[in-house]
Amino acid sequence: MYSFARAFSEYFKLKRPEFCRNNPDIPQIFAASAIALASKMWVEGTDEVPGVFYIALIGEPRTGKTSFLRHYFRLFKGTSVSSIPIGSPEAMLKAINEIRHGYVWYDEVAHLAKLMDSYMGTLPTILNKAYYLDELAQIRMDNKKSVIVSAESYFIHVYFAGTENDWANIERKAPGGFVRRTLTLFVDGIIPFFKKYSLSLEEEARRYALEKAINTILTILKNTVITVRLPELPALAEKLEQEYIDNEKKSMIEDYLYKVFAGLLVAHLITFDLSEDPDSWNLNEILERMKRNAERYGIRVEYEDPSRAPVSVSVDARVLSALSDTSKEDVKITDYLPPNFALQIYNMLIDSTKRKISAPDTVVLKNVERIKQWLESKGGVVVSKYQFTREILHTGNPSYYNFVLQILQDAGYIRIVDYAYKGRPAQYVVLDPKARICANCAHYRDPKECPLLKDVFDFKEAATKVPPWKPACEKFEEVEE
Repeated sequence: MYSFARAFSEYFKLKRPEFCRNNPDIPQIFAASAIALASKMWVEGTDEVPGVFYIALIGEPRTGKTSFLRHYFRLFKGTSVSSIPIGSPEAMLKAINEIRHGYVWYDEVAHLAKLMDSYMGTLPTILNKAYYLDELAQIRMDNKKSVIVSAESYFIHVYFAGTENDWANIERKAPGGFVRRTLTLFVDGIIPFFKKYSLSLEEEARRYALEKAINTILTILKNTVITVRLPELPALAEKLEQEYIDNEKKSMIEDYLYKVFAGLLVAHLITFDLSEDPDSWNLNEILERMKRNAERYGIRVEYEDPSRAPVSVSVDARVLSALSDTSKEDVKITDYLPPNFALQIYNMLIDSTKRKISAPDTVVLKNVERIKQWLESKGGVVVSKYQFTREILHTGNPSYYNFVLQILQDAGYIRIVDYAYKGRPAQYVVLDPKARICANCAHYRDPKECPLLKDVFDFKEAATKVPPWKPACEKFEEVEE
């Protein structure tokens, strides 16, 4: 017996085996996204929100991001989900107004970042509104009728693919809310060249059967609007607080935990046997299967007359004991719900989003951009540790900024120096995002050892004596060797 969630993952293991081997959690997250998109899902956790997913696949070229998305979209053929043409913001609104139910996909995030400097500058603002299905409007300058899309009359998911550098540009240019509303999944593993994976006849037949079953279910769900009511998850609050990620990422994890929870919950309740003929399925039968499976877990599934589309479906899981056993964190999501379902989804999201968030190259990339912006805005080369963390890193969380400070110092982008201020030791940060400089070297602790700082005794004057672009002195290079 297959659940939709299991069928979805197995299909991609057969279709994109290398990608799934490198990124085992991503197919499950997209299974939840597919259910939410097909059914125009609403999620009630701590609040009621539309099951809108904005997902960015971030990774090196040739990790399989675009190919995965391409096959994901193929599963929606015959449904009411359509690709929204990418053009000007006004053209996008016209397309949303006509299609009402679709997705937006930017294959090249780098291209989007460039367009945001010109006529696509308002796109993140539009997508911020679309995330909550708010009213969309675009004023026209040619005296023609403006485009207005009424609230909740449309349903859109947004999918991106690009490199870490590309996404760093988006984070810098887009409003903060847009970045927080996008689930960034880091993709691992380069797909090998000149290597194909051929399936046996049996595997090929199973892949085709899975594809047809998945497509049929998504097509049937287009006639529904599913509302999933979830229990609050306060037990995860303390766990999230202890993660070494900034608050923007924590907010993203909280939002998407409920959405992935809701999507996978429904995906596990829809079951079938691979020997069945999907052409015989109808909405009433799918809903009855969901209802029977839900009863095993104390979940209530109710729906209206299936002959009147769209059918309003309620899945109430508030009685589900989602965190009954938090000690078994290595338990996998099986065909049906385990008792610690929410915890498994939490770990899945953390693994997929934090895998490189805390990696040195990503932290350096993100924060060196902030340092450059600070210097370009005439900020001082030497700042206090407090000023550096609050005004440059934009964080007050010690567990995060101490970690970042150590990485930036180890990478040679900053130097943390001690200075006696009013008789007490204080720490200052010398900024150097472009090159190693004298003002950032070990000699700074004792100016008498540095020939460029001879007869300079004031701390701040010494720190700014050599501009950031000046090469390091010979003594500095000798010490580094």
